[in-house]
Amino acid sequence: MRITKIENQKRRPGRKNIYVDGEFLTGVSGETLLRLALRTGDELGAEQIKVLKKTEELVSARNVALRYLATRPRTVREVRDKLRDREFAEAEIARVIEELKHSGLLDDEEFARLYIRNALTLKPSGELLLRRRLLLLGVEKQIVERALCDTIRVGDRVEQASRAAETFLKRSAKARGGESPEKMRQRLSAYLARRGFSWDVIEEILKKTSRTVNTASDE
Repeated sequence: MRITKIENQKRRPGRKNIYVDGEFLTGVSGETLLRLALRTGDELGAEQIKVLKKTEELVSARNVALRYLATRPRTVREVRDKLRDREFAEAEIARVIEELKHSGLLDDEEFARLYIRNALTLKPSGELLLRRRLLLLGVEKQIVERALCDTIRVGDRVEQASRAAETFLKRSAKARGGESPEKMRQRLSAYLARRGFSWDVIEEILKKTSRTVNTASDE
């Protein structure tokens, strides 16, 4: 078979229609044509057509992944799941992920550090909560632990918990005036636990805020 015509698709700029022996064969991206250096007049056998379709699937999978990454950083698992949902072959998925890793566009370690920094900026959070969320996003446990160690200093744990406690107590003073100090401490402990703070940090915060808790309860 010989390529007799390559033309632009009217509704999809950047894609081409390939004709062999005067008959339509397939539509491909411009990138696939460039990768394979195909031109009018080239001969295509069964093996070349197989390579053409494999290359087009790889290019399509990579473009889906790049569009997915354009909205926000992603983990390897998120990208893999996205490509599986689009029913790409496992071989193409693996190649795309390796390409993205090599180019630095897919990096679970950097993702974890960025996620932690952003989370701490937006809302006080403890390591337990951050660890759980990153694991759910598919980041490997050892990567999560390194990121937490690199990003959160010892003093940050208490500082984050203090910010969370301050917000909680201000809100509680307005909504639940007259509540007993013991009840207030119980609710503060539960709140800090939900925010992912460890018990040793919670105990320290309870000691530091005991006077504030008593004051809030009296209002």
